[in-house]
Amino acid sequence: MSASAPIDDVPPALSDAPLFAGIEPHDVARLEHFMARFEAAAGDHLFRQGDHSGVMHLIERGRVEVQVDTHDGRARALAQLGPGELLGEISLLGADKRTASALVLEPTSGWMLFRAAFETLRLDAGAGSVELMARIAELAVARLRGRYEAIAGELADADADAGVAPARAAQHAPVPASPKLFAPDYLHSLLCFREFHDHDQIAAAIGGAVPYELPRGATIDPSGRSGGELLLVLRGAVDVSVRRGAMARRVRLAGPGRFVGHVGVLDGGPSPVVAHAREHVVLVALPGERLRAMARDPSAVARRFSAAIAADTARALRQAERPMARTSLGVLAAAAALAAAG
Repeated sequence: MSASAPIDDVPPALSDAPLFAGIEPHDVARLEHFMARFEAAAGDHLFRQGDHSGVMHLIERGRVEVQVDTHDGRARALAQLGPGELLGEISLLGADKRTASALVLEPTSGWMLFRAAFETLRLDAGAGSVELMARIAELAVARLRGRYEAIAGELADADADAGVAPARAAQHAPVPASPKLFAPDYLHSLLCFREFHDHDQIAAAIGGAVPYELPRGATIDPSGRSGGELLLVLRGAVDVSVRRGAMARRVRLAGPGRFVGHVGVLDGGPSPVVAHAREHVVLVALPGERLRAMARDPSAVARRFSAAIAADTARALRQAERPMARTSLGVLAAAAALAAAG
């Protein structure tokens, strides 16, 4: 594949791509300066499974097949992508290796956005840059929802104990956290706040929300509080599982500086997860409506916090892609109740 090979005809405007639809023409023209053209022949790979990531491909014309390597050495097709579709947007949100390969099925051309250029745009307060960052973050949430729904589909109701209702988990009312548990210096050490200059910026990001405590084993439902709140873990750890009937599969362990509830809060849809406090936790609840507005706010605080949430969404997706054993939701709830009693 050549990243700079000449293209015979005049390429269409970047604004023709759905990712850039509706963005002002002068903003699109500016964004195009940060992107590189590519073309690839049938049989080429845009990237291979295991490669270091960090490039997003936007297909203008052609077709690409996404594949994963199986244990027997064969490639299994996951999807075929065509004009207007993206590959690798999640790789821009965090350093990781490719989890699949992209095989070119027919002559394909389009645009590439490298992580270095993406990081420059992320720091830019221009309307086009802010909108592009918001759309990529929304795509990350959509990808995470798709993964969770795929996991839910694998959890057949027939695998649950027929006719046995899941055990009820312990219910606990939140208690306001002691200020010593979220001192300014400690908050600044959390991954999600490391790009913030001072505590005033952190306080602005939190927006006056008061941290609260829950004991080990408590049930946590971010979608059920005040119409949907993204939960930021300040201390402790939260187990997150996808549920289907009486079955569940653990998809994430969220520790300090991580978020719980991306899917269902950031996209306003139903939540597919259940969560329990793995140990005593301190959380802060951030209204989803406010966070969705912050995603398109050009202020420095909003851009930094939105970037931290987007990066954590990508991290949650990587964790959900790892194979994990399924278990009964009743077992999870019973274990949580037992932990609380202990």
